[in-house]
Amino acid sequence: MFDWIHRTDRPLLVVEGPQVRVVAANAAATALMDQPLLNCEPGPLLAEIGQMPDCSVMERAWMAEPETLQAQFEIDIIAQDGASRRLHCGLRHLTDMHRLITLREGPGRLPNDQATEILDKLPVALEIYDLDFNSLFYNQVSDEMFLYEEKAIVHHDEWWELGFPDPVERAAVFAEWLSKTKAARQDRSVIQFSEWAVQCRDDVRRIVQFRYRFVGDFFLLTWWDVTAQRQSEEHLRQLAVSDPLTGVWNRRRLLQEIGGALEKALAGGPVCSLLSIDIDHFKSINDRFGHPIGDEVLRAIAQRCHALLRGADVLARIGGEEFAVLLIGMGGVEAQIAGQRLLRELCRPIITSAGLAIDISVSIGLATSLPGEQDVDALLSRSDRALYRAKAAGRGCLVVDGS
Repeated sequence: MFDWIHRTDRPLLVVEGPQVRVVAANAAATALMDQPLLNCEPGPLLAEIGQMPDCSVMERAWMAEPETLQAQFEIDIIAQDGASRRLHCGLRHLTDMHRLITLREGPGRLPNDQATEILDKLPVALEIYDLDFNSLFYNQVSDEMFLYEEKAIVHHDEWWELGFPDPVERAAVFAEWLSKTKAARQDRSVIQFSEWAVQCRDDVRRIVQFRYRFVGDFFLLTWWDVTAQRQSEEHLRQLAVSDPLTGVWNRRRLLQEIGGALEKALAGGPVCSLLSIDIDHFKSINDRFGHPIGDEVLRAIAQRCHALLRGADVLARIGGEEFAVLLIGMGGVEAQIAGQRLLRELCRPIITSAGLAIDISVSIGLATSLPGEQDVDALLSRSDRALYRAKAAGRGCLVVDGS
């Protein structure tokens, strides 16, 4: 049941309570305590192995809730050579009947019980490790996020596979971690920073911001869940470059996309083409049926365009009743065919939510990027000129720039 403790070099015991009987011990724990721990059934009681100056710790361990159980205690053991040693122990919840004890020898005590209680109540997650990244303390906020049911994290290396199930992603973030912790050892005055999308104990991926540094004999790590903040920021970014009525991109985003497409074409990439689309006599629709119906028409036009475009193409609303489509990697006859297909689809009547059939006509101007062209406004102007010619030709048609 607890075979996983044998896969770590950290001395570990699993005790069963409330009599506190040792039911599992790895090789490191056996060597540290210098005595056989499980050479018979049932295993020995912890009290038979050594003396605890504070026995109340174990009493509290079987009454505490899993999320709040985070205790420290000391145990004095007598080795086979008769020498007495004091081991520092950390206690964590495993199951309703089992607790995990981590053993540590030597200096470097964590704060006393009162200070530990204060750390446990911090509104941010705090984790404390020794210089070899063996776990010493996790506060309650940390446990709420990373107290996995699969296994207890007793060494920081054991967290990566749980936090990053995808091996490629895990390798990338682990490489960043190694680089930054190396820098942290070299300059202990600097607080290192990382932000990763992490798989949490509830199987939800959250964006977590980590800050960490070495302080004395300890490695301190704090972190915040910034998922909601990042989602809000992304929402604001989307609002800045999208049209709130139709949900498509706005003029600002279109100009950015045209600039990127022209740069790629200049570097030897494919050409691009721009379709300027204007709804004919749109004012009369608003005047006759009202602006809510006009809004429905605009949304329907956007939806029809989306249905015909490829994933690489860019659709934007750049004016009241004017749209634009950037066709990536498409020019010449191919772009004209795509434009004619859009024209036929957009000139079909639109049935509104009130059951009204609205006759629709659009005019389209088409311009394809020229060799060496870098000017975004120039491409947009050529497409607009073609659009004006389409309107002058009687509307409801497509005109190609230069034709």
